[in-house]
Amino acid sequence: MGALLTDRLPGGVQPVLQARTGRAAVGGDTFDSGMWPLHREAHLGPGAPWRQDPAVVVLAPLSAEDSAHVPFVIDATALAGPVGRIVVTIDYSPFSKALTFHPGRALPFLGFGVKYETAGALRASVQAGPDQIWHVGAAYVSALGGGCSAPAVSHARPDWQRGFGEMRARLWPDSARLRLCIRHPQDTGLADGIPAHHLTSLALHDAQGAEIARLDLHEPVEENPSFTFLLPPHLAAEPVTLHAQDTMGNRLSGRVEPST
Repeated sequence: MGALLTDRLPGGVQPVLQARTGRAAVGGDTFDSGMWPLHREAHLGPGAPWRQDPAVVVLAPLSAEDSAHVPFVIDATALAGPVGRIVVTIDYSPFSKALTFHPGRALPFLGFGVKYETAGALRASVQAGPDQIWHVGAAYVSALGGGCSAPAVSHARPDWQRGFGEMRARLWPDSARLRLCIRHPQDTGLADGIPAHHLTSLALHDAQGAEIARLDLHEPVEENPSFTFLLPPHLAAEPVTLHAQDTMGNRLSGRVEPST
């Protein structure tokens, strides 16, 4: 199956990202980042086999209008074989890991937003196929920075706790798309006088209570985060239950019915 996003972009099925090699690409790394070898060892495993793969599409703005909200879409649906997990890292950030996506029975497709402390590449490392090689896609975003160290906007409001943990979601059965937003400050702990307080997990469950997909979440995920998933049609035709937890032990839950 062709990548879902590239099929809809100008140029047809041609990959959005083209792998580059040569003297400017360290180990096949397009962006020649000094942090990428360290992040590979820390988050993919020592000596883990990997290759840059244009089948892993990472879409992002060329520059960040707001460093506290930088949107990304990852589409790994063109990869052959089952996808075990997708690790999302940011090259130059005080928190190198943004999230880990375990697609499970969902498609390996995810929309989300992160905070950027400075310009750099965000990478999606996809562990797929029987050989368990990591397939890596990336996008570079130019950003003035400060997204991780600035306090959450919600703290400027005295009633910011009103609505905390509220979930808003919609499930479109015709496109099998699920969109979810959660009211949460996502404090990184870097702003003066504000302790770290962010989501640590989010899980989707089917009508029978079985897990569909799961996210492990970290500090760079944006304030009041939004996530977009693609589900198999039969799962999108039934209610989906949402469960989340944060660093202070708060448990959040909700249920979304298919739209009519």
